Amino acid sequence: MGIPIESSPPPGWEREGIDGLLGLFPPGRLSEVVGSRSSGASSLLLALIARITTAGGQVAFVDATDSLDPDSAAAAGADLSALLWVRCGGRLRVALGAADLLARCPGFALVVLDLDDLGPVPASTCIRLQRAVEDTDTILILRVARHREGSPASLVLTTRRLGPQWMGLRPLTRLAGLRSEIAITRVRISTLSSPGRGQGEGHWAVEWSLQDVPSGAGCAGDRRGA
Repeated sequence: MGIPIESSPPPGWEREGIDGLLGLFPPGRLSEVVGSRSSGASSLLLALIARITTAGGQVAFVDATDSLDPDSAAAAGADLSALLWVRCGGRLRVALGAADLLARCPGFALVVLDLDDLGPVPASTCIRLQRAVEDTDTILILRVARHREGSPASLVLTTRRLGPQWMGLRPLTRLAGLRSEIAITRVRISTLSSPGRGQGEGHWAVEWSLQDVPSGAGCAGDRRGA
């Protein structure tokens, strides 16, 4: 999936579109993006990676299940020369160890640990990851298919697929993209940007458009869909 072609921020937000949502992730804290395959979670991460790398930042992406498609990341706008991709082959301990090491390395603006449905992750490990980025400028994001109680994440965003978008002459037979709902389900830091009234209750309806990518690359996102 690619960057969103349209987004609707919740009432009370001053900033419009996806930029306000991407700006929520706090540096020096652990955040969570929760969503199953094709829910928009991976597309949200790619949009954030594109934003940071094109601004000159360095990103480390720990891919526990080897699902990222570099061609799709480039189609979403990411600068691949600023992206470190760590493939873990479905090995949970390797992925957790790599994320912990990279979170402690200076120089990364963003470290992503994409576990999908691999797990469970011990709460003690999440606390260790949180401590690894404390007092730094690094954004640390854990992406999982299901939220687990006891997580120390300061921000939790949940994604949910609303439905596909079709195009072409009737009957509509060509998939144009997907619609997702992205919701703030937890805010644990007072200095984090918030919707004002109704803090922690923001919702977005986002349309992710399919983009033209090299043959065999699939859609502009990762091999799991949105």
